[in-house]
Amino acid sequence: MIIINQQDYWGAIRKRRKPQDEVIQRFVQPKIDYIKTVIASEGGNLADCTLLDVGSGNGFFSYYFEKICDVTCLDFSEFMLSINPCKKKVLGSASEISFVDDSFDIVFCSNLLHHVSNPQLVVAEMKRVSKKYIVVSEPNGSNPIMMFFGMMKREERITLKYTMEYLKNILKENSLTIISSATMGSVTPNKTPSFLLPILTRVNIGLYNIVITVKNTEVRLSENRI
Repeated sequence: MIIINQQDYWGAIRKRRKPQDEVIQRFVQPKIDYIKTVIASEGGNLADCTLLDVGSGNGFFSYYFEKICDVTCLDFSEFMLSINPCKKKVLGSASEISFVDDSFDIVFCSNLLHHVSNPQLVVAEMKRVSKKYIVVSEPNGSNPIMMFFGMMKREERITLKYTMEYLKNILKENSLTIISSATMGSVTPNKTPSFLLPILTRVNIGLYNIVITVKNTEVRLSENRI
């Protein structure tokens, strides 16, 4: 079993793209557009929502969410928050979120669960502080490219188990109702060369799984392949 000190890993100063980079924009935007569409189909409007970005890091997603709605960033790395350009930032743990119940309309995380020792606990905390929506995105462990990255980099090894089924089971164990799910994306934030963007943005390689859930118990499920 490989044990990674996540605090040391994410606290290290190393090269990362800025949220404003075009590669990051192409990585993020399709997922945000998908979330907007699903919420609109539920009769809501992302622009009217408050959103907590759990494990926000240096702001890959929160930078773009902030252009649309009221965003708060949460991360346990002081360094990551220091280079996050968003206004509202809170230093704290995803497994013990420092907000009261039902604080945000949407609680979101991306590429976080495979870095924590107890993803069920993190999802339980996300559910607790959410009024309605819990949205989770993770690398697709069934994708050959993600399998390769997982095998080559020990910090990402656990991505190999993060299939869509595995991700959904974590959410179902917290009694969340899945309203929509999708496998999408051809761009990775830190590995994709910018010169490949014109090609990669025209195809869907399926690098990531994203699942949108709600706290109620009404049984609804929409399977999407984007």
